[in-house]
Amino acid sequence: MEENEFRDALRSVLTQSPEPPPMESSAAVTAGKRAARRRTVLACAGAVAALAAVTIVPARYLSQGPSGSGDIQVAGPAASALPSGMPTPGPSDGVPAPEDTKPSWPAEASGDATADTGPRYQKGKQLLTDLLKVVPKGYGTPAGKDDQGTEYQTHQAAIENPEWSYLASVVVTKDRAAGQLDVEVHEPENTLPTDPCALAQSFWGQKAGTCEVVQVGGAKVGVARPPAGDTGVDQYAAYRYADGTVVFVAQARKSIFDKPALAELPYTTAQLAALTQNKAFHIVA
Repeated sequence: MEENEFRDALRSVLTQSPEPPPMESSAAVTAGKRAARRRTVLACAGAVAALAAVTIVPARYLSQGPSGSGDIQVAGPAASALPSGMPTPGPSDGVPAPEDTKPSWPAEASGDATADTGPRYQKGKQLLTDLLKVVPKGYGTPAGKDDQGTEYQTHQAAIENPEWSYLASVVVTKDRAAGQLDVEVHEPENTLPTDPCALAQSFWGQKAGTCEVVQVGGAKVGVARPPAGDTGVDQYAAYRYADGTVVFVAQARKSIFDKPALAELPYTTAQLAALTQNKAFHIVA
């Protein structure tokens, strides 16, 4: 086979492959703002000939050891389109086979690591609904978008390695100030730490600060804070269920939007820890 024939055949395969749908601008803006706040890289770009696509994926969680612990008692639970007879190019030809250039995401994920349809998408959506139900009285929960098109309430279901995770974020307002509440759930078979404080401090790759173990009924919940001066999430609690499901609940006085910070955090330490025991947040596969 001549070189030109080979090139034309390969180009035919690539151009017949479906192109991932474009990401909405509002979602991109939101992801960018969160990236700055988390201090981790949330976006990656992959390009292979005509199959170039920009993909936003959650950062891999980094485990850091606990910096201290204490016990607090809290009552109650809270393939191939080449012409016939033409060999399929492969690594031995110096060119990767076309099927090797395609992302192998599940059917729910059309082009990137997040689900846009199906049961897992619905689980992420339900997580947002359940988070809104536990917002403390006296706080507003604005819906819609700001003037830049960034949503005040968001949800996501994303494929990790190997489990799925679900994230819901809500802006809470009080006296013209705005803070943020986040719940993130990882399905079983995840590789997150088992120690309560190490687990809490693995949230979004946070820097090691302080941590305490809070007893909620018979559950030991890690509740951590970042180092003084850190401008990210102010406090985050984490719990691993017996089946391996991990629940993170986080709160911040300042949101990702350009608004004044809340005078105080919405939840006390005990209340934040108890939220990890909320049955609605215990998402199973």
